[in-house]
Amino acid sequence: MARSCGGPEDSLPALWWWYLFLSADAQEVATFTVQYRVLEEVPPGTVIGSLAEHFEGGESGEAAETFQLMETPGRFPLRVGSGDGVLSTAGRVDREQLCRHADPCWVSFDVLAAQNPALIHVEVQVVDINDNAPRFPTPELELEISESASLRTRIPLDRAMDADAGPNARCSYALSPSEHFALEVVSGSDGTRHAELVVVKEVDRELHSSFDLVLTATDHGEPPKSGTALIKVIVLDSNDNSPVFAESSLTVEVREDAQPGTLLVTVTATDPDQGPNGEIEYSLSRHAPPEVLSTFSIDARTGSILLRLPLDYEETHAYELDVQARDLGANPIPAHCKVLVKVLDVNDNAPDVHVTWATRVPVLSEALPKDSFVALVTASDPDSGSNGQVLCSLSQGYEHFRLKRTNSHSFALLTNASLDRERRAEYNLTLVVRDMGDLSLAVLKHLTICISDVNDNAPAFEKAAYEAAVAENSEAPAFLLTVHATDPDLGFNGKVTYRILDPSALGLVSVDPVTGDVFALQAFDYEQVRSLEFLVTAEDGGHPKLASNISIRLAVLDRNDNAPIITVPALVGGVATLSVLVNVDTGCCWVVPGNGSTQGAVAVTNSTLVSCPGSPFLFTIVARDMDSGVNGALRYELLGGDDSGLFILDPLLGQVSLNTSNASSLAGSQRELLVRVSDQGDTPLHTLARLRLLFRHHGAFSKMSARDPGWPSLSVVLIICLAALLGACLLLLALTLSLRKKDKKDGMAYNCREAEDARRQQQLKKPHRQIQ
Repeated sequence: MARSCGGPEDSLPALWWWYLFLSADAQEVATFTVQYRVLEEVPPGTVIGSLAEHFEGGESGEAAETFQLMETPGRFPLRVGSGDGVLSTAGRVDREQLCRHADPCWVSFDVLAAQNPALIHVEVQVVDINDNAPRFPTPELELEISESASLRTRIPLDRAMDADAGPNARCSYALSPSEHFALEVVSGSDGTRHAELVVVKEVDRELHSSFDLVLTATDHGEPPKSGTALIKVIVLDSNDNSPVFAESSLTVEVREDAQPGTLLVTVTATDPDQGPNGEIEYSLSRHAPPEVLSTFSIDARTGSILLRLPLDYEETHAYELDVQARDLGANPIPAHCKVLVKVLDVNDNAPDVHVTWATRVPVLSEALPKDSFVALVTASDPDSGSNGQVLCSLSQGYEHFRLKRTNSHSFALLTNASLDRERRAEYNLTLVVRDMGDLSLAVLKHLTICISDVNDNAPAFEKAAYEAAVAENSEAPAFLLTVHATDPDLGFNGKVTYRILDPSALGLVSVDPVTGDVFALQAFDYEQVRSLEFLVTAEDGGHPKLASNISIRLAVLDRNDNAPIITVPALVGGVATLSVLVNVDTGCCWVVPGNGSTQGAVAVTNSTLVSCPGSPFLFTIVARDMDSGVNGALRYELLGGDDSGLFILDPLLGQVSLNTSNASSLAGSQRELLVRVSDQGDTPLHTLARLRLLFRHHGAFSKMSARDPGWPSLSVVLIICLAALLGACLLLLALTLSLRKKDKKDGMAYNCREAEDARRQQQLKKPHRQIQ
């Protein structure tokens, strides 16, 4: 009967033994046959043999096997040691009960060995002992004989039956001493032996009206056993002739499917007498067993033997009938004929199928390798010959399983491919078992095999990678995204949890272990962290655990949270003072710090900036914004201080230019400009700066500076050098005042002044650099 597959928890308790079986190497299950002998009637617990001795290291106990009895061997009481494979009796062993007709008596069963995967077919011969005495059908047999019976007249006697086998069932007969009767043993055509009473001396009714004889049957056992029957011979008045059968014994065969009323055979006896003394009446001996009298009947006038009840070859192979024929005269003397009815087998039994699973329930682990043992299929047919030979096969379409014959009536169901519960969780197989008779009979047996889950699948994310974005300065915790992984396994094997093991992301992000929701644990600053890439691990709950990782790229979105910062010119309290030196002759001017130092031009523009007619550029305002994109794009504006339109400010470059052809008119004046630097964010941020411009006159020095702006700096250096040289000369003069005369002192001073003048003239003759 098919069954549906339950959940994984249904199969777990049943798989304890099966997982032990899986510890063996993945190889095809070996099959072999072992034979043992045991005497019947041995005490319970008698050891029959040990299966462990058939495996390497089995006798020493080094290799621990696990043995499982696959089927109960009928009425044979058996115990199999699961660890050592010791076979022992578990109750009374009665050969006559186990094998009613068979000799020798074999009991077979199968045992599965797990460590070295093998299916062992065990055959145990139950050896007969002489524990049964011969028995006659009835304890007393009454016979009639005419006093005119001739010598050598023979009267068949009932055969003694012995339930034992072989010599223990072979009987010898003996008759108590008698001068009128003797005993002869006759073998039938089928090999059976029965005794016949033979008249060896004429009887006289007036002297002996009856005789009491004792018939003894003794078997050939060791020691022999015997049984007796009382034969009472009644002597009747003379009857000239007795009926005579054409044959004293005959054999007839009948198919077991013969219908009641079938004519089996007609026996014929003749009697030469006339009238009633020659008329013959047929009957079955009243001493016949009840099953014979109920199964057969005989026509009293014709001698036709008819079948009364259906026959069953599997129940009784043969019947022995004792037919009597007597005439209707006074004091008839019956004649006897033995009829042996042999029952012929017909294919009237379909095979019987029994399936023994390797586990308590038909649940297989999907981790089973190919050629693993699944179940033992035992197919039997009580018919004989080819009618009882069976074939077993699987219906088409089940390539994952196959059958392997292990012996004449057993088949091993094996896996023929690897199993995958995620692809197929249940198999519905159909066993077809048919016999090999002329009119073959077949049975179908449906099997449902459930596949149990193992943790063979790691969680799989639905995407190859994830991307998320979060605005900077977002309030923490902030939801980012949800990751999702699936695991096709069952139960804990398919329960997915999430976690972040990436050390670079610890403290920054987290993931909900159940839902896969990813959160930012703190606010991000775009100016410090623009992106973050980390791994999320999905792990199942199996043993061992399986896991997979997914990469998440988090982009931090910029917000306009930084106002522009003016870096040039340097502001103090939002104010910068710049000196603009104006050459009144050329109209050129350049920017220096408010104290008039020429080094200020370098500080402002990082280069020499000179504004002359035709080149109105004056200086550049430099600003920066930490934001990006439009949030960091700057725009420059003049908000005040240029009412006359004297200055031009480039809104994108921040360059300040003069809107006049001659700046000499500005000498001695002062201007204050209000500049605003703004970004272009959605909500713009800005910075204000006040620039004070001081325009100063600059004469001849300005001319030289116009030709060579580097000159002022060089003049300062020369003056310092000359001063140091003059100091050295004065020191030298002071030291030599006491040694030299005053006129020499004056000459030395004169020489020093000449040297100084000469150096100055040489410096002035050097060519001037072109102003860039």
